[in-house]
Amino acid sequence: MENDEIDLRQLLKLLWDKKVTILIIVLIAVIAGWVYTSFMVKPVYTSSIRLILAQKNTTDASTGVITQTDVTLNDKLIDTYKEIAVSNGVIRTVINNLDLKNVDEDVLKKEINVTAVTGTQILKISVTDKDADRATKIANEMGKVFSERIKDIYKIENVSVLDEAETPEEPSNVNHKRDMLIFLAVGIVLAIAIVLLANMLDNSIKSSADIETLNLTVLAEIPECDFGSKR
Repeated sequence: MENDEIDLRQLLKLLWDKKVTILIIVLIAVIAGWVYTSFMVKPVYTSSIRLILAQKNTTDASTGVITQTDVTLNDKLIDTYKEIAVSNGVIRTVINNLDLKNVDEDVLKKEINVTAVTGTQILKISVTDKDADRATKIANEMGKVFSERIKDIYKIENVSVLDEAETPEEPSNVNHKRDMLIFLAVGIVLAIAIVLLANMLDNSIKSSADIETLNLTVLAEIPECDFGSKR
């Protein structure tokens, strides 16, 4: 236990003695992170439309409410709807409707993410693009075209817009506070690792204990004294 305490004190003393080096490395890491997120990362924007599966003409005539059969059917259709939403027919129609001449179908498909909200009958279609307005237009058009596509395939109207896509004000891939904290943590870990590695590779003798590890006998030791201005 005593040796562990001594080792811990030595470690803390080492880190304190190298505090300037650690501070410089951390500062460099933070500056590098700021430069990277500010100038090297191209901002992209994500806009999402939320759709709900609620068949309009299948309510029970006696009660006026949606039956359990309708709910079960919609649950089973969720995965199928996710595939239909990113089908070539839907993507191609969206491109034609918005006159996106310079957008490739495969490229646009990679920018679209369709997810089902867990435990609900809600589909979320998210579009990521370097232009915030275009991402919003594509997302809303995706909702319209997808709804029409479902109507044509299944001959039912069970897809309604819950929330239309809105133009995002902030990029979805850049968060300066989060990124700075990440680079700060990386800088601290890297600085400590460098200091410890440099200390391990240092073979110079700094104390009598280092001499004893070489199986040599210490004959005398001169303590370090600070006499100040007096002689």
